[in-house]
Amino acid sequence: MRTPLINSWTHRVSLFLVVALLFTACSDDPPKPTPDAGPDDAGIPDSGGGPGPDAGPADAGEPDSGTPDAGQPDAGGGEPDAGTSCAPTVTDVLQNGEWDPRFSIAGVSGMDGHVPHVYDFAKTPSGDLVAAGYFRWLGTQATPPLIQRHDGKWQPLQRTWEQGLPGAGFSSVAAKDDTTLALATNDTFGARSGEVWLATPEGVRVIGRFDGLVRTMAFIKGELWVAGQFQLAENGAIGLAIWDGSTWRFPTGGPANGPVYELLVDGDDVWVGGGFSQVGGISSNMVARWNGSTWEAYDLPLIGNGVFALALGDDGTPYAGGTFAYDFSMDGVGSIARWNGTAWEMLNKGVSTGQFPGVVTDLVFNDGKLHVGGCFSHVNGHAWNDPKAIPANALAQWSPTTGWEPWPNATLPNRTVWFAPLYCGDEGPSAFPLWEVPIQRFLLDGERLYVAGTFPSVNGAASQSLVSYEDGQWRTEGGESGDGLSGRPDVMATGGPQCTVHILGEISHAGGEAVPRTVLQFSDAGWKPLAALPEMECSDLAVNARGDIYVSCTDWNALQSHVLTWTGEAWRSLGDLSAHGFIFDMTLDSLGRPWLSTLLDTTGRVVRWDGERFVLVADGFDSPVSALALRPENEDPDHPAFVAAGEFTHVGTLAARRIVHWNGTAFEPLGEGLSTSVITVAYGERGIFASTNMELGPEGLPVPDRITLGHWDGTAWVELATAENGLPPPMNESRGGVHSFRKLVPSGSDLVAVGTIIPEGGGPTHAYVFNGERLLPIGGGVNAISVDAVALTPDGIWLGGFIAEAGRDARRIPSVGVAHLRRRTTVP
Repeated sequence: MRTPLINSWTHRVSLFLVVALLFTACSDDPPKPTPDAGPDDAGIPDSGGGPGPDAGPADAGEPDSGTPDAGQPDAGGGEPDAGTSCAPTVTDVLQNGEWDPRFSIAGVSGMDGHVPHVYDFAKTPSGDLVAAGYFRWLGTQATPPLIQRHDGKWQPLQRTWEQGLPGAGFSSVAAKDDTTLALATNDTFGARSGEVWLATPEGVRVIGRFDGLVRTMAFIKGELWVAGQFQLAENGAIGLAIWDGSTWRFPTGGPANGPVYELLVDGDDVWVGGGFSQVGGISSNMVARWNGSTWEAYDLPLIGNGVFALALGDDGTPYAGGTFAYDFSMDGVGSIARWNGTAWEMLNKGVSTGQFPGVVTDLVFNDGKLHVGGCFSHVNGHAWNDPKAIPANALAQWSPTTGWEPWPNATLPNRTVWFAPLYCGDEGPSAFPLWEVPIQRFLLDGERLYVAGTFPSVNGAASQSLVSYEDGQWRTEGGESGDGLSGRPDVMATGGPQCTVHILGEISHAGGEAVPRTVLQFSDAGWKPLAALPEMECSDLAVNARGDIYVSCTDWNALQSHVLTWTGEAWRSLGDLSAHGFIFDMTLDSLGRPWLSTLLDTTGRVVRWDGERFVLVADGFDSPVSALALRPENEDPDHPAFVAAGEFTHVGTLAARRIVHWNGTAFEPLGEGLSTSVITVAYGERGIFASTNMELGPEGLPVPDRITLGHWDGTAWVELATAENGLPPPMNESRGGVHSFRKLVPSGSDLVAVGTIIPEGGGPTHAYVFNGERLLPIGGGVNAISVDAVALTPDGIWLGGFIAEAGRDARRIPSVGVAHLRRRTTVP
C-alpha cells in the first residue's frame, strides 16, 4: 500500500514525470506577413483557402456577426500588449547572456529531477554536526554531499576525494573523532549497491562493498557497526556487520537473518531494530539489545516490515517505531510501541495514514516528550470515525502524562520542484522505501532538534531537506535562501510599465517566505504576493502593458468559470461566464483584453472580453479548444486572425483535425491537421507553430506523423525538431524516448520553445530558441524535469517549471523553480 503525506504536492505527482525525465528528447527569413497573405507568406494561411462566413449551420464555426463583436475597436483599448513591448532581442541575450544567481534556496538543493535528501547526521566529539545525503548545493555554494556545522554555520565538508564523489551521495555517516568519518555511499535507482569508506584528512579508503543500502552506522568501542538492508561482499553478513579496524566480523554470537535499520547506543548497551527474527545467536523479532557481553531478546511479535527507530525515555523506557501492527486491517492501530517491562504495548492507538497504520522513521526523547517523525496523517487513532484521532502530518509528540499532541507549528505544505516518490515506508523491503520517506532522521544537540529528510519546508522554515526546532520555533538550516521557489510556476507572464514578471502555480514559499496561493510579482526586492485567490482552481495568467492582471479560474462547487482581475486591493470577477461554459485557455489580444476558449456542454467556443462583457466570437467545435493563439498584428484588433487547437475533428461542417485557422474571413484547415493531441500552439511573425504529444495506437505502436515542433509553411507542416536544425535525438529513442515542447512563445522573428527535452549524449536540455534556421540552446540548457513556462523582459528570458539548476559545466548554478538568462551587465 502507498500512503503519502496528506495535503502534499507529491501526493499528486505521478510516475510519468520520471518517465518523461528519462525518455523525452530552415528557411530564409520571409517578409513580414500581411493580414491577407497567401500560402507563400511565412506560414500564414491563405485567406481564401477555406469556407466563408456561411460555412456550417447557423453559429457553428462562424464568427459572431452580432452587434457586440462588430464595428470599430472597443473603447478602453488602444495600447499594445506587453508581450511585444517587453520582448528582448533574443539573439543578443543568447550571445551575451548570463544566468541570474539569485534563485537559490535555503537548506540544500540537488542536481536533477530527484528530490534532494539529507539521510543521516553525525556529531563529532568537539560538537560539530555533519549531515550526509544526496545534494550538490548549499545555498549558492557547490558542495560535496556532506556538510558540516562549525561555529554555528553550515559549510561544505572539506576532504580529499581522490576517487571522486559518488553520484548519488551518501546514505549514512558516523564520526570516530574530529577528523575520521565512516561513510556509506548511496544508490538512488536500480538494484542498489555501494561501498563503506573510511575518510580522513589524508584521503579515503574503501573498507567494504555491499549490495543494498546502509541506513545507519556507529563507532562503538573503536569498532564500526554498520546496519541496513544489505549483504556485505567481504563475509556475507546480512543487515549488520562490524569492522574491527582490519577485518569484518559478524555480531558476537552469530549474524542477523534480516535487515537492521536502527542502532541506539546507550553506554555499554547497543539496541538494534529491524526486520530480523534472529541476531547474535538468539531469537528476537525486530528488537534486541547487546549489553556488552551478551544479547538479550526484546521480541516484538507483530507483523510488518520492521522497526526503523528506537529511543529511550527519561526513565530508561525503550520506545520502538516503524511499520508494524497487530492486524493491518485494524484501522490506525500500530507502528509505535513501548516496553512495559515484560512486553511491548502499543502507544495510545499509534499513528495512522487514515485507513492503515502509519510509519515511524525516527524517535527522540527530549524535555519529557517523545518526538515522532515519519509518514502519517493522524495519531491516537484513525481518521475515519475515531473522534479522538488527532491530525498530525508526519511530525507529532507524545508525553507519558498528556499523551499525543501535534508538534507545534509542524505543517508540511510539501511544495517542491523535484520528483518525490510516493513511498511511505510500508511498501515492502524489496523496494527500499524507507530511504524515500520525507522525514528521515533527528539529531538532538542540546535543546535544538535537527530534522532531516526530503521535505522542502516545515511551517515557515523553507529549508530544503534540513530544518531545526527549538523553543517552539522552526528554523532554516543549511545554506541561506535566495529567491528560489518551493513549488513550480505553472504559467508566467510579463506586463505593466516596468515589464514585471508574474507567476502563478502551486507554490508554498518564495524567497524563503511562505506565500498564499496567488499571483507573485518579482522586483529587485524579491517576490511580492498579491492577496490570496478565491477557493477556485486557477490555471492561467495574463498581464497586459497597462499592468492589468487576469487569472482564469473554475469554481467547481458552483460549476462556473471566472476571469478574475486584480483591482490593486482584491480579486474581482469580470462577470458571468455561465453562458459560455468552462474555460480551457486564455490569451490577450493586441489591446490587452482577454480571449478565452471555452466548452459549453459538448461544444467548443472562442469568446472575448469587449471591455464590458464576454461576447461570442466562434463556436461549433465538436470538442474543447485547449489552445488558442492570436496573430500578433491585425488591422482590426477586435477581429484578429487566430489559430485554435484541441481534440476536435470539425468546426461546424468543416473537417479540421485538431487544429484550424480563422484568417479574418473564414475558418480553414491546416492541411490534414495533426495526428496526435496538441500540447500548445503559437502565432508569431513567422506564422503558426504547434507541438503535439507522442501517443500509441490500438496496436501499441506510436501514432505515425507526430509533430514534435511543427511550423505551418502555408501548404504543409514542417518538423523543426531535427538534428539538421540543431536538436539531437532524444535519450532512449529506440525505447520510445521523445522530446516534448510544453510552451512556445514568439519574440519577433524568434520562437522560444521549452519543455521536456533531453538529448542523447547529454546535450543542452529543456530550453531552446528557433531563430528561423536552427534551434539554439538557451544558456547551455537547464537541469529540470521539465520547463513549462516562459516570460520575456527587455533584459532577458525567464523560465519556470521543475527546475533545479541553470547552465552547464563551470557556468552551472543552482536556480530552483525559476531561471533567468539575463543580458550580461558591463563591468566598468
